[in-house]
Amino acid sequence: MSIRRTVQLAAIVILMLGLPSAVMGQSRSGSLPPNPSGTTPMGPPTMPSSESNQMMLSGNIITDEGSPPSEPVAIERVCNGRVIREGLSDFKGSFTISIGPGAPRVGDSETTAETSTMGFGPRTKWSQSPQSSLMGCELRGSLAGFRSSKLRIPVENAGSEGAIVNVGTIVLERMEKTEGTTVSATSLNAPREARKAYDKGHRAVENNKVTEAQPELEKAVQLYPQYAVAWLDLGWVYLQQNRLDKARSSFTQAQAADSKFVPAYVGLSSVALRESKWEEAADSSARATQLDGVDFPAAFYYNALANFRLGKLELAEKSARQAETRGAQRSFPQVSLLLGAMLANRQEYAEAAEQLRSYLKAVPAAPNGAAVRQQLAELEKLAATPVKAEARPFAK
Repeated sequence: MSIRRTVQLAAIVILMLGLPSAVMGQSRSGSLPPNPSGTTPMGPPTMPSSESNQMMLSGNIITDEGSPPSEPVAIERVCNGRVIREGLSDFKGSFTISIGPGAPRVGDSETTAETSTMGFGPRTKWSQSPQSSLMGCELRGSLAGFRSSKLRIPVENAGSEGAIVNVGTIVLERMEKTEGTTVSATSLNAPREARKAYDKGHRAVENNKVTEAQPELEKAVQLYPQYAVAWLDLGWVYLQQNRLDKARSSFTQAQAADSKFVPAYVGLSSVALRESKWEEAADSSARATQLDGVDFPAAFYYNALANFRLGKLELAEKSARQAETRGAQRSFPQVSLLLGAMLANRQEYAEAAEQLRSYLKAVPAAPNGAAVRQQLAELEKLAATPVKAEARPFAK
């Protein structure tokens, strides 16, 4: 088999699965992307009844600069290494959460109360005492790009049904100084009605209820045209509907409202990839990585894919390697296919084969699995050939 044939096969495999999901900003689950700030929405807390034996905790969350985060922050409970996402702070940084059997849960965590071994399940009593079940547990915030302090859960008050226990203040510290932001400061100035509409729309987005989300988000940006995060969510809604012009306009509005709001550039690169506008996709994704090279591994993948299609293979591999280092393969296993194509182009067949194995391990039931396995077999044969042509550099 010729080198040219190898590269062509790799490119075909990428296009079979890589582009459709990558440019939609989707994970392997096929759902809409999570809020780029890393938070997951939740409705208002429910007061516990005496039958549920729940514990109510309240507190505040601030940044190390002393101000509240400009977006809601997910509140997580950590118990002996297990993580349970319990709720969400409001726009002022305050939170109130319920802990215990039957308490509202936010998915998208490593474990939930229904699957954890913390001693309680849905609509059941604590199988141990509340004090025993919560011993050693702490609360923390979860927001992309930030490190959170932890608060001990006061187990001595766990038996006080109906009481709300204040646990204090969680502090978020940015892990690395970046020019861009994962959340938009414009949210702080949004009027109440705009915030209310955005909150409804955002929850609908997270629940993949696109038709319900759209009118609420449109209302939010109409009431407050500088609402960058609302424009962002609206852009993803339009992209999910394949309304590319609308999606581009919404992401552009988010960018105009806050020029350092990194998710807006990620959204623009997604639209450009869908439209096969490779230069535009490369530029937008590169800007995202320049503003924040930590919190958006997808931007590196988008940049790698755009440069690959432009024939800029050195730039493509550099971005793909950065995507790999930052864990982009968890959401975009196609990174392995892209690296495999470029390694095969350089006649590094063993390494290319390893990338394809990684892809198949991550997505064993992939629609293009048969084609990938066929290509893997061919690469393995080439890797085992005693006499191989001298590896050549990237074609200019």
